[in-house]
Amino acid sequence: MQLTADDVFKLRETKHLTQEQFAEKIGVHHSLVCLMEKGKTPVSRRIAVRIVAAFGLTHDALMELREMPV
Repeated sequence: MQLTADDVFKLRETKHLTQEQFAEKIGVHHSLVCLMEKGKTPVSRRIAVRIVAAFGLTHDALMELREMPV
């Protein structure tokens, strides 16, 4: 599942998490979350897998997330 900067931001916001909390949940440094959300670093396949696993993100949930305004 390929995730975009907007996907990461929207998911984090819907879960009411800070970048630090989100980063801790997926096992990365918060600066990486910041860079991904700004589109300065792509969401790698490895990180996408961690996000999907940490949040139980399904294809349907991702499609709903993408329909939400930024």
